[in-house]
Amino acid sequence: MDRTGKIILVVSILLLIGAPILQTRFGTKPPVVDANGTAKDTNLVTRSTNAPPVMKPAPIDGNGSNTNTAPVNPSTNAIPVNPEPTPKPPKVPEVDEVTAVLENEFVKFTFTNRGGGVKKVEMKKYPDEMYVISGGSDSDMSGSWQKVDMIMDRGRSPLMAFEPRTMDKIEQGPDAARPYTIGTGYTLSEVGTNVVATTTFASGWKIKKTFSLDKDYQLAVTVTVENQSSKPTSELDFYLVSGAGYEPVSSSRMMGLNFGTMWFNGDEEIKVGPAGMLGNSETDASGWFDNKHMGCSCFPSKGEGPRNNYFAGQGNVHWLGAYSRFFIQAVIPKEPGKSVHVNQFRLETMSEEERKKAGVKIKNNQKAWETALKVTVPSLPPGGTKQLNYTLYAGPKEYDRLKAIGVANGGNQFHRIMDFGKWFGWVAEGLLRLMKWMEPSLGFLKTIKISSWALAIICITLAIKLIFWPITAKTTRSMKKMAAVNAQMMPEITKIREKYKGDYQKMNTKMMETYQKYGVNPLSQIGGCLPMLIQIPVFFGFFTMLRSAVELRGAEFLWASDLSSPDTIAMVAGFPINIMPLLMTGTMFMQMRLQPPSPGMDPTQQAMMKYMPLMFVVFFYSASSGLCLYWTVQNVLSIVQTKMTKVEPDKGKNEVEVIPPNKKRKKT
Repeated sequence: MDRTGKIILVVSILLLIGAPILQTRFGTKPPVVDANGTAKDTNLVTRSTNAPPVMKPAPIDGNGSNTNTAPVNPSTNAIPVNPEPTPKPPKVPEVDEVTAVLENEFVKFTFTNRGGGVKKVEMKKYPDEMYVISGGSDSDMSGSWQKVDMIMDRGRSPLMAFEPRTMDKIEQGPDAARPYTIGTGYTLSEVGTNVVATTTFASGWKIKKTFSLDKDYQLAVTVTVENQSSKPTSELDFYLVSGAGYEPVSSSRMMGLNFGTMWFNGDEEIKVGPAGMLGNSETDASGWFDNKHMGCSCFPSKGEGPRNNYFAGQGNVHWLGAYSRFFIQAVIPKEPGKSVHVNQFRLETMSEEERKKAGVKIKNNQKAWETALKVTVPSLPPGGTKQLNYTLYAGPKEYDRLKAIGVANGGNQFHRIMDFGKWFGWVAEGLLRLMKWMEPSLGFLKTIKISSWALAIICITLAIKLIFWPITAKTTRSMKKMAAVNAQMMPEITKIREKYKGDYQKMNTKMMETYQKYGVNPLSQIGGCLPMLIQIPVFFGFFTMLRSAVELRGAEFLWASDLSSPDTIAMVAGFPINIMPLLMTGTMFMQMRLQPPSPGMDPTQQAMMKYMPLMFVVFFYSASSGLCLYWTVQNVLSIVQTKMTKVEPDKGKNEVEVIPPNKKRKKT
């Protein structure tokens, strides 16, 4: 590579590294908030942390009244039996908040009368940040650290809110609101070990929700709908809120952050949320809201523009909910639900306390996705009732626990919400099972901050390398022989290229004759690709597992306090210093220097291969330290194998032998 080419390569790498920093400093700013607290170009009105959610009211006509809205009685919650189409749901009157609590050794549920559902879930066994734990043991989690919690605030509805449909036709535009109300007033009461929420609508409907603790992080919920009027009711649709996923405040700490919503139709899990490379298909709706061509954000939107509401399902909803990297909010109906609805919106302005805790300046540009199960209550006679049963799971992504829940609920494959993926999911599952099997026996180095999970990664990498050791060693010897022959063969190859540069077919024929003359078969190295091909699914398996499995959260390796996140040891001018990807890149350089160049490779290609590790450090700088640990150990083992193979006696196998045209080459 000449000087100009090297300059271009260096400049390109610098641009890749500096682009995120330039985008943060000079890129598009978040929405501007006016004096009333309204984010311009959004459909949100800010509120205090404890105030009920409020949507913009519907348009006001010349008489000063709201048009196209359902009547609301200040003392009761009125539902029109046959509601007229309305562009926005009616405003729900504010009520003083009343809360109730159910808790066990795993979780604490806090209920609110505003929506009659769960407003907060606290994970008792999981700290919010791993580095805040000091002293104590894994079983003693009673320290001063802050627990992981799921708070349904900033515009999110309480979990298990059971709200009536307020629109006949669901809107699709970028400003479209939910097709149900938010914050219906309920009466909370404690009945024995249960929490009961009740409300009555002016049209005669009475809703009663009974919450009781189930195993671990599960909450059993019974919803009873009763017709208290003197006339039969008409069929009416309700929406049961099952979870809310949202963009992390900062996505710079981990490549491949995992969040969104998902539901299961009995055959396939369907992702609904952030834009993806596929999207808009039967099994992947990840690009639904952005509405891009081919589901890719690199293409412009389609003619109809972005969408805010997704709905699907035909009586085949086995579970639905939202997920983040390590935790889940999901609802499992006892009988398959009718359909799924997901609404996209932006979270309301962060409070000053939330902003300081997050350590960011951005306040209110986070996207969120609220998922709800559509429930159709049939016509009921006077005094008639309809009972519905659900299980709410609000807890960690523990594979075995989710698998057991799925088996207990008719084999609904609840573990698929971990989002291991369709292509390499079986590898991720196998790796996690293998690590969980090995982990109990590998805790002997915990005193020097090497967790059993880190040792499991190292042992698995070593096992894979040993399995393919013979194939890789044979390939290395073959490459060594080709490198030895290369010095005598290349002058002839160069002459052939110059002589037949206009006739590629003739050039290839003459080059193959030259390879045969020197007893070299360039195709003999194809076998060396097999170990690399095997490593591809293993690599992606580790990637998907490390971004989803909560078991690896907080696993230590020397200076790395969390193998599921980057091993940042310091910040310099706002830039993180991560050691593991630098070690990975260094070992890649060493490995490539030991590999003999392939015969006939252009010098420019050789130079590009030489500097390829610089591209890896760019792409994997924000990857989890566990993933970089796997790749680094794999590089070190390859270096050791190459060294060991090189010092083996040649036994005459690598001597250069020129074979006459009519003589057969000796087998090696």
